[in-house]
Amino acid sequence: MAQTYRQTPPLKRRDHILVVEDDADARELIGAVLLQAGYAVEVAEDGFDALQKVSRMCPDLVLSDLQMPGMHGVELIQNLRQRQTNVPVILATGLPETQNLQTDADLYGAVAVLAKPVNLDELLWTIDSALACYRNAAESAYAG
Repeated sequence: MAQTYRQTPPLKRRDHILVVEDDADARELIGAVLLQAGYAVEVAEDGFDALQKVSRMCPDLVLSDLQMPGMHGVELIQNLRQRQTNVPVILATGLPETQNLQTDADLYGAVAVLAKPVNLDELLWTIDSALACYRNAAESAYAG
């Protein structure tokens, strides 16, 4: 008698997001929202912790607070680029003027700057968009 094997569907790839936030409550809330949205999440409380975790986990995206003690978000991006890490970075800030920050952040490779308190729908849309753009760019580079 022939045996039939049930083929299990391939597991959906979960994007890994590193959340860098010095405020423990905000870090926990954002991490929980991203987990519920289906992302694999790692958290870091500052830029130094984030750099160590990036070396271990190779995240698909970094979501970082801009103003943190020790190393702010733009410095984190600079450190990531010096390490030849091309991971997309989204910055979040409580500063009132984000338009100028977006221009400055563009120079260092941030894909977006979001105002705090972060609108969670906007956050998820921005993450999805950044990951899609990053994947499309990677696929184009691979194909070409």
